[in-house]
Amino acid sequence: MGIDWKQAGKLIRPVPSYEELIKRLLVIVSYDFVTETYNHTMEEAKEYAACLLGSDPRKRYGDYLEKLEKAFSQLDNLNVKSYSEFIHRVRSREEAEVFCSRANMALEELIRVLKFLLFWVLPTKMYLRELIDKKNQTQLKYVATMRENNIRFTLDLLEKGRTGGSREKIAEETGIPRDFIFELVNRADFTRMPYVSGKTVRHYFGAGYKSLEQLARAELNQLTREMSEYLDSMGIKLSRSFIELDSGIIIAKVLPKLVEN
Repeated sequence: MGIDWKQAGKLIRPVPSYEELIKRLLVIVSYDFVTETYNHTMEEAKEYAACLLGSDPRKRYGDYLEKLEKAFSQLDNLNVKSYSEFIHRVRSREEAEVFCSRANMALEELIRVLKFLLFWVLPTKMYLRELIDKKNQTQLKYVATMRENNIRFTLDLLEKGRTGGSREKIAEETGIPRDFIFELVNRADFTRMPYVSGKTVRHYFGAGYKSLEQLARAELNQLTREMSEYLDSMGIKLSRSFIELDSGIIIAKVLPKLVEN
């Protein structure tokens, strides 16, 4: 199958290249907690996509979901066992071409699944400093200490600090207070939500929602009121904050539980 990779570049945007897309995904699935927590079969992947996209309050993703479900069915027919296996099977342009030919799948469909995994399903790799108050010298010092102990990104912290015992170990090794570690772990946990930035996480915390579990239990009217009050205190209107509170509650309910108290 001949593939016009120049044309394919348009499909891959905003990621700059196919190689970069695969590189980002391979880094994410190299973490044990990712492969354990998101160990979906392709049938489970269809169900998970339906939960993420099908519950959208604005009903925006019907066509997108239908195409993804078809693609996951094709992957299931090829005996693809997991997201990680799929990513490794198409980790180069040559392997992607062979895979598309064998699967009778257009490159557009393959890229759609890869981008869905990167932006919707798998957790985001983000610098920990994006989650803190950069004007707070103590927090900056704590994050610097974590970096010296090979905990630089959200994925590192979720890998090493998702249980009470592992957070205790980090505290003993670094001298960082346990409460700060636990809060930062919960901030990192929020970045598993699709398209959530560090600023959005700070807004949720500022409004009093300090864990995904708490957000999942939230009542929309109360959350809207509390978020509006918090943003107003900062001179920001909720309508301009790009936070979809109704979708946030739904997604918090859908995400697999990761952090232990």
